[in-house]
Amino acid sequence: MILRLMVLMMAGMLAYLMLRGWPEIMPAMLRAFVAILVLVIALFWWTTGRKRKDMPLVKSWRRPGWLDFGALGLGLLAFECGFLWFLSAAPEPLEDIAIRFEREFRPSAAKLRDEKQNSKTGGNWLWNDQRKRDLPLRTNLKPGVKPEVFVRLFQEKDAEKLLKGEVYVRSFALDQYKDGAWSLSDNETKVLSADEKGWIRFSEPISGEILHEVFHGSNEAGMNAFTALLGARAVRLPSLTVDGEGLAMLPESTEELGYEYLASSMPVMLADVKAADFQGLEVKSPNSGSRLGQLVLRVAGEGDLIDRLKKIEAHLKESYRYSLVTENRKNLDPIENFLFEEKRGHCEFFATACALMVRELGVEARVGYGWSGGKYYDINKMFVFRAREAHAWVEVKLDGYGWVLMEPTPPQALGDRQPRLAETGEKMPTPEEMIQEEKEAIEKADANLAGWASALTASFGLGAVFLFFLRKKTPDDSRGGSHSSLARHKESGYFIAWRKAFVKRYGKIGAGSTLRNQVDSLDDAPEFSGEIIRYHYSIRYEGGSTDPKRERGIEREIEKWADS
Repeated sequence: MILRLMVLMMAGMLAYLMLRGWPEIMPAMLRAFVAILVLVIALFWWTTGRKRKDMPLVKSWRRPGWLDFGALGLGLLAFECGFLWFLSAAPEPLEDIAIRFEREFRPSAAKLRDEKQNSKTGGNWLWNDQRKRDLPLRTNLKPGVKPEVFVRLFQEKDAEKLLKGEVYVRSFALDQYKDGAWSLSDNETKVLSADEKGWIRFSEPISGEILHEVFHGSNEAGMNAFTALLGARAVRLPSLTVDGEGLAMLPESTEELGYEYLASSMPVMLADVKAADFQGLEVKSPNSGSRLGQLVLRVAGEGDLIDRLKKIEAHLKESYRYSLVTENRKNLDPIENFLFEEKRGHCEFFATACALMVRELGVEARVGYGWSGGKYYDINKMFVFRAREAHAWVEVKLDGYGWVLMEPTPPQALGDRQPRLAETGEKMPTPEEMIQEEKEAIEKADANLAGWASALTASFGLGAVFLFFLRKKTPDDSRGGSHSSLARHKESGYFIAWRKAFVKRYGKIGAGSTLRNQVDSLDDAPEFSGEIIRYHYSIRYEGGSTDPKRERGIEREIEKWADS
């Protein structure tokens, strides 16, 4: 009994963990199916194996069998699929209620749903309701190819400059890393309004700023971050809602096709920084008591600040492998696994590791999210950035330069992210076409999801109903045919013989009178009455085995008593 109870509890814990989102690598629907299957199998095994006396307070004329648990399992799966259909096809007010219910009781499924929904409209870099972005324990990424951001230039010299180097489009940056997640350390929110010329400036204008126009879709979840070429210094918008230094939210779009606005930027890379400006600057000594600090001590060595930053950048590029797949078989902290165990990962792992290593030197650092590379269409003067070019990098704050970009991801991984010039005559996808395709894709995906969910709901539901009615018509043979249904007990030979004998001797049996009531009502109860009560109640209520030989003996005793 104790062993079975422990197994049942372990199955319950496993099912709970799976419904809460573990393991992350498994699809949410598959996790739900497996969790329900584990519970049903555990309940069936526990129930069929336990004895009636193990739970004296729970008595039933029928022991649950595999048909009962099959009906229960299919019913739960039907409920799961029905809920998914409801989320996909319900009218908007009801959908909002359903989503709130899901976020309260199924947070892992809600998180996955939000990520999938958000990835349809706003790029690959997203955050949750708390403005946090979790670093995944393991990954198996498959980047898409759809266009996501368009940047139009106005000066030919700007295009030539960008095509010779690296192009980064920044959406937001997060500066606080805790418990495997990036977030904003400064939660102060303020609204910036445009000046009389319609511009919002983040810093004083300087020579060389790149004026450009940005086009991108509107995110249905409201995660519409101001996006521009790296080093944004101004934007032509009526207002912006700024959270700290790393995130600026756009006002609600009035255009059906998304956002279109002017911006001005001046990118600054680590290579642009003059090392002489930081010679003699005292650099904080890394914490030698931590593995990360020891790594920085070994990698950065001695030298001025810029030299040490470049050594960290070079170490990550040369000593770690870029990969969209990480296994993390030991379930370590994502960065511990990346730096000291698996030593591979995608750009966000490189950027996070670099930022944390730079902080060991006392330098303020954060992770920037956006896109890099892009394809330039000369005729249209337009850079187009696709989903596969989503990227993360490091930004360090240096006196006199502001936020400066560091690129720790290996150059071979960035081969597709170098700016490319479109071939002559190659047609450029337009923002209008891209956004329309996104809407059609979303509608098609939602329709497909609703169709599959409704079909599965009907299939599982019908299966559950079928098993439910089938179990009512099937004798309970959970004890190898040792105990029968209520109807079979009523028709047993010894029971029929007793009723006939009782009526013959005393005239009638009272309505609702049980065998025990009948025996207790007799002043001259026969000697075998105790035997018949024990046997009758053992097979009828306690799961005892039928014994034909014993029943025939009881019948003979009853017949003798009837004739006496």
